[in-house]
Amino acid sequence: MAKFDLSPKKALILYITITIIVFGQAAWWVTFMALLVGEKVDMAKELGASKDYIAHVHAQEISRQIMVGLEGVFFLLLVGFGIWLIYRTLVKSEELKFHQQNFLMAVTHELKTPLASIKIYLDTLISPKISEDQKKLILPRMKEDANRLEKLVERILEAGKFERSGYHLNKEIINFSRLVERNLIKLKQYPLKTPLEINKIIFQPNIHFYGDANALNRSIEAILENCLKYNDKEITKLTIELFKKDNYIFLNISDNGIGLTPKDTLQIFNRFYRGSQEINRSNPGSGLGLYLCREIIKAHDGAISVSSEGVGKGVKFKIKLKENNQDENNIVS
Repeated sequence: MAKFDLSPKKALILYITITIIVFGQAAWWVTFMALLVGEKVDMAKELGASKDYIAHVHAQEISRQIMVGLEGVFFLLLVGFGIWLIYRTLVKSEELKFHQQNFLMAVTHELKTPLASIKIYLDTLISPKISEDQKKLILPRMKEDANRLEKLVERILEAGKFERSGYHLNKEIINFSRLVERNLIKLKQYPLKTPLEINKIIFQPNIHFYGDANALNRSIEAILENCLKYNDKEITKLTIELFKKDNYIFLNISDNGIGLTPKDTLQIFNRFYRGSQEINRSNPGSGLGLYLCREIIKAHDGAISVSSEGVGKGVKFKIKLKENNQDENNIVS
């Protein structure tokens, strides 16, 4: 049996075609009913019926047509809505399929690259031609590749937990300000092609929050990595705002990177979505980082959003968390 493959374009053509047929049939039905009324009135006239009876027949048929017509309109709208739902489902299914294929390609690349590097490093370590000092320089690089693999596997497993509703938070009182600060310090170890400039225009210290420190750390890390990865400026600039207001904690992270299109802004937190980078594989990634970020924030009863003034004008991530009144004597630093 031949494989049935329906692209979004084909789905749109099919949707328009079916819609035209349905409305065409409805127009024909209305015309037919109108002609039927005329035939009944003419028949009454030919039989010599009185004017009152002819008027009664005409009014009765018009009333019946209005009733049947209203029922027809209702079912026509119902059928049209059903066709639209099927069309949207087909389009979303194809989009998900496309993103899944890109995810598999990205994950394959992400797995293959560090594995190939580790294999080369191992061959180098067992070579008698390499000095001990040179071998010692290789070990940190192997560890870096192993950490990269571990992070990717953790993200894939974590995404699976959210899909199965099996994700559990290990909550405790944490110093949220210190957690953000540590992530900013770690950025210095991130492989950057350009200088990094961090501006903390608002940064309130010792903001405490009852949440999962590891999960929130991964969420903030994913945002910062995204800001650094998709930046084509001569100087990478990050602007950080962390403050409390009206019993809420706000963390805003802005960059001066490649920005987002309106479509990317709506879909950037979707699973497997990588926006304009789906074709360009020069920037590695699985399309899971920001998806997990959103799910982690939602699991903490918070909200996250992203905005951009357009391509080339950077992005701004906004995290909003409800401040809690847990016992701060058990704060985890």
